[in-house]
Amino acid sequence: MKQLVPALIALLALAPAASARMRAVHRPSPHQCTFSLAPAWNGNVPAAGVTRAVVLVFGQSQACASWAAYSSESWATVEAAPLDAQPAAYVTIGANEQTTPRTTTLIVAGVRLQVTQEGATGIIAPPRIATLIVNGTFDKDVSGWGWFARYPNGPGVPQWSQFDANGSPASGSMLLRDADQSFTQSFQQLQCVRIAGKRRYDFGVKVRTGGDQGEALVAFLTYASNDCSGNYVIRNVQIARPDPGVWQAFDYSQNVGAAGSAILLLGSAADVPPFDVWFDDAYISEK
Repeated sequence: MKQLVPALIALLALAPAASARMRAVHRPSPHQCTFSLAPAWNGNVPAAGVTRAVVLVFGQSQACASWAAYSSESWATVEAAPLDAQPAAYVTIGANEQTTPRTTTLIVAGVRLQVTQEGATGIIAPPRIATLIVNGTFDKDVSGWGWFARYPNGPGVPQWSQFDANGSPASGSMLLRDADQSFTQSFQQLQCVRIAGKRRYDFGVKVRTGGDQGEALVAFLTYASNDCSGNYVIRNVQIARPDPGVWQAFDYSQNVGAAGSAILLLGSAADVPPFDVWFDDAYISEK
């Protein structure tokens, strides 16, 4: 595993929607290729629809570098995603104004993807944990997260992604990519919050990775100061390895003695760079 910082570790973009009903986004590959899909949403698409929701495409190789995607319905369009990350397609589902659900089947990389959209009965937002973390759900951006210059960090810029852990079209996640070819430092982000001493705190995050060539890092550190300055008192570091392409929640607890602040660190650590990790629903809460 890559070197962790003293304070510890380590802590896509979208194209316009397609309008054609039948649109090929890549040339079919002449090779015998097998792909698998991982859509961003869980279960049915909400009645309000989704805009450029990500469908990750796994199985791409040098011999199988191109594929096609089609839709036969005007209310469901599919287009190519930028090729600067994990191969993917974008799916846009228009709002369903009827009270009955509707279903269509998309073809992406030769794989049939059935999409069922709920009827117009309203959208129920997923429950949220009471948390000290600001913008742990990454609804619109990655504001509130950053890095302290006093600690080393790998190269990179945190990205906001529409790939939401709960499949919500109104939210997203934070993407961290470890592209350090020198294997000296993971790419990390952190947030400092005020806490009270002599308490037990729960902390965690939902994690999804683009492959198995690395790991996600989750760390909780406490400080005697109120602004996370000085040396840490407690360091709780966890390694998260979800199955590639699957969102998984990682939840932990820590008893805290005398303390005035704490850091939640999130990071991407590549065994073979570049390595992408998405984070969503990050939290610290008092037990």
